[in-house]
Amino acid sequence: MSPNSLATQWVSVALAVIAAAGLAALWNRGRGWWRWPLRAATALACVTTLALVAGIWVNRQMNLFPTWSEVSGRLPDAPPVGQLRVDQVSAAGSRIVTFRIPGPASGISLPAKAYLPPGYDSAAGRHTRYPVVEALAGFPGTPSVWLLGLGAQASLDAEIAAGRMAPTVVVFPRQNFNQTRDSECIDAAGGAKFDTYLTQDVYAMVTRLLRVRTDRAGWAVIGTSTGGFCATNLALRHPQRWSAVASLSGYYLAVTDPTTGDLYHGDQHLRDQNSPLWRVRNLPLPRLALFLCVAADDRPGYREMQEFVTALKPPVSVTRMVVPQGGHTGAVWRAALPTIWDWLSGWLAAPQPASG
Repeated sequence: MSPNSLATQWVSVALAVIAAAGLAALWNRGRGWWRWPLRAATALACVTTLALVAGIWVNRQMNLFPTWSEVSGRLPDAPPVGQLRVDQVSAAGSRIVTFRIPGPASGISLPAKAYLPPGYDSAAGRHTRYPVVEALAGFPGTPSVWLLGLGAQASLDAEIAAGRMAPTVVVFPRQNFNQTRDSECIDAAGGAKFDTYLTQDVYAMVTRLLRVRTDRAGWAVIGTSTGGFCATNLALRHPQRWSAVASLSGYYLAVTDPTTGDLYHGDQHLRDQNSPLWRVRNLPLPRLALFLCVAADDRPGYREMQEFVTALKPPVSVTRMVVPQGGHTGAVWRAALPTIWDWLSGWLAAPQPASG
């Protein structure tokens, strides 16, 4: 049973029922002082199993932890640097592959996944360089959020087959070492350099290993929730890398909390530089296309997006999509994805003949 399976959900429900029955049966059992530890233990069992039921339900909705190894924090296996491992082939002929990004610039080495469109290894595809979308997950989150929770492979297959999207490679890197610490995709003060990893090392490995375009016009970045913050922040900080960016329920101010730890160590300049809202209010803006999506009933996210849009000015081009309801959930992102894939493809340069 996987952590996001229906069977695991039913086991958690059964444990919660057993714990509740145990609480009722044992509450008035025992005599003397040890009655109180017994009551505390059975009450704790009820609370723990109820939290387990809720946690597994959330995991099944979002596919945050698709394997037990990810629950434990262990990274999945990846082939040696420079090799691809095919994980899944769709009926349309697209493939999901795993590879390793060694990260010489950042010092970070992590596995990643990529979507290779139908025809990538056809006679014509072997002489084609494809546009690229770099897709970032929220926190906690891994590439599985895109591939299992949001059905990215099927969604991409459908848009490409319908002719609404050009054949495109989509890369799903990791932006955290594990599911307990959020990097916010920045080069932390005295810490991990995930900004460098996502802007330099991912680009270097993908352009070396896959047949993709290397120019700015051929690259875009997209993210959900924290990944939306990452995508917007990275694109504003490194406009030479990406020509278009899409944020689904992202936010626009740098944050620190128990999941991030102290990323900035009191360096207000570094924090401002990693706050998209501060940047658009105080710095010259690059030529960049933005797609911002949020649900109307995600009230904090909706207000922050409105504040961000109000501060934008040329040469930034902005497109907004407000979903009537759905909150801060995968349901909103699944509904928006086909439109966003098409929008990104409209801004990206087309596949081009490969030289040599």
